[in-house]
Amino acid sequence: MANTKHAVVRTDNLGGTKNGEQLASVIFYNDSNPAEIDNGNIVVLAEKLGREAYKATAPAAGAVAEDLYVIAEEELFYDQTTAHYLTEWVNEAGKIIRAYSLDSKGGFSVTAEAFDGTPEIGKTVGYTAGSTKIKVEDTKGDATFGTILEKETVGFGEGKYTYFYIGLK
Repeated sequence: MANTKHAVVRTDNLGGTKNGEQLASVIFYNDSNPAEIDNGNIVVLAEKLGREAYKATAPAAGAVAEDLYVIAEEELFYDQTTAHYLTEWVNEAGKIIRAYSLDSKGGFSVTAEAFDGTPEIGKTVGYTAGSTKIKVEDTKGDATFGTILEKETVGFGEGKYTYFYIGLK
């Protein structure tokens, strides 16, 4: 098993937790190929891939907060003979996964692995064109979609996670 730690997400107070119109079924693509992606990463929707699923890609320059979605698929470990931890989970390439629109008030929580930069309370967050990681910023900019408002550690031992709550604009 690889030692790569993957991001963990909580949907906390995202609009899509109560309003299905703010949810999308997506398949993530890196360039023209389906690719794996961590929960808690940021994408934009592209063309439809059938009746219900969309192609999702890393945001491009000029994307606005209303275009952004956070990946938040359920972690389903099929091997029940071994203990698993959420930081082991990665969404497989080519699989349909859930994405929540960031076009609402409310917020969500993610672990440090979802960030490009060091998350700290009070920092603003946005995106970098071509990357799915949440960019930690010192000041608000055109690509900003929220602010880190809280830090919370839950669990114990290997199942201990530190979440950073991002309040949306």
